Amino acid sequence: MIKTNTFKNNIKEFLEDKIFFKSLFILVIPIIFQELLNSSVNLVDNFMIGQLGEVSITAVGIANQIFFVFNLVLFGINSGAGVFIGQYFGKGDIHGIHKVMGFGLILSILNALFFFTLIMFIPEYLMSLYSKDLEVIRESVKYLKVVSPAYILISITVCINAILKAIKKPSYPMITTFIALICNIILNYIFIFILNFGVIGAGLATLLARTIELICQFSIIFYKKLPIITKITNYLQFNKDFIIQYIKICLPVIINEVLWALGVTICNMAYKFSGTNAQSAIQITSTVQNLFTVMGVAIGSGCGILLSNTLGNKDIEKAKTYAKKCLILTIIFSFIMGIMLYIASPFIINIFNIQEEVKEYTKYLLLIVSIGLIFKSYNYTAIVGVLRSGGDTTYTAILDFCTVWFIAIPMAFLGSYYLHFPIYITYSMVYFEEFVKVFFGTNRIKKGKWLKTLV
Repeated sequence: MIKTNTFKNNIKEFLEDKIFFKSLFILVIPIIFQELLNSSVNLVDNFMIGQLGEVSITAVGIANQIFFVFNLVLFGINSGAGVFIGQYFGKGDIHGIHKVMGFGLILSILNALFFFTLIMFIPEYLMSLYSKDLEVIRESVKYLKVVSPAYILISITVCINAILKAIKKPSYPMITTFIALICNIILNYIFIFILNFGVIGAGLATLLARTIELICQFSIIFYKKLPIITKITNYLQFNKDFIIQYIKICLPVIINEVLWALGVTICNMAYKFSGTNAQSAIQITSTVQNLFTVMGVAIGSGCGILLSNTLGNKDIEKAKTYAKKCLILTIIFSFIMGIMLYIASPFIINIFNIQEEVKEYTKYLLLIVSIGLIFKSYNYTAIVGVLRSGGDTTYTAILDFCTVWFIAIPMAFLGSYYLHFPIYITYSMVYFEEFVKVFFGTNRIKKGKWLKTLV
């Protein structure tokens, strides 16, 4: 009886914390819509390209593996920057925000130029890592060369979006992402179906949509006269001590994202031994999974901003309480999203113009995702939302590295190359890394070593 009453009191206390819910959902709602829109862009791309057949959808899918690696490095750079900006914002230090923004933009653009150079000089080699099919490689190279200039635009957009979210202005990235989605759909239709440009049309649509997105972003910032606007020299006023501190926090995040992305990329390389149809099913599954993880990603992102603001204000106990509540919410909402995915999966599969074998593979892959969604979302909130908010980036880097490289990659090659399992069996073996990560992430949060004020 006493335990029951204690449980009821805990639930009542959880639900009555109006400040927490208000603070979190002001951040989360726009992020949910933005993530949905981002995932919808990919889903629309895959749907429209999917009408061109398995070769085209696989070609664009493996070409986007390069973007996947680029984007995760970019995420690492700006995830670290977001920790600093969130804490500076909580402290009320606008000058600190400006110097983080300047340094973050420089690193983001350098990252884009690196990947752009690789695509310009060795695209065939890059694509041969992901496919043995010469026709798929030819089509993917066509797409890559057209879309690669968008990497530079995206690097600026993502950096500024991270800053806007950290200063509690997440609605503006949502608006610009929505504009990009509408433009992408219209331009995709024109270039792919009216002008018959094929995968080149998909690349052109993405490039133009990202250009419009960045123009809209700058227009909003200057029209609203946001405090992130200042003289160019103020963005460059970072000294040696600041750079060392920034690198100390951000470098593990960047290494984390690079090694994790490389690990996932190697897993995708392993899937080529299961055949083009299996790869097509993986590409569709990945796109759909991103659409249904938006709730977990949004809560995790909102949690990171909320906790970094709280730690910047040196309120350790409140940060500890907020972290627990964010994790509980992640579990609840990701469970609901998993059920929704299971119900919707037959309808989603049928919108693609694919062979019956690909549909069969995708059906089982989506079943695995609908079950594993709760673990994947929990890990995102635990690692990105909680542990990184206090700068505990070295531990998260080690955790991600070990689970991907010592579990996911060996499982991918064991199932696909050595045992020749169906792709859905191999995929379920790879997904086991998420279960391991839950245990170590939760244990680290309980120890409280992440509860640090950095600024």
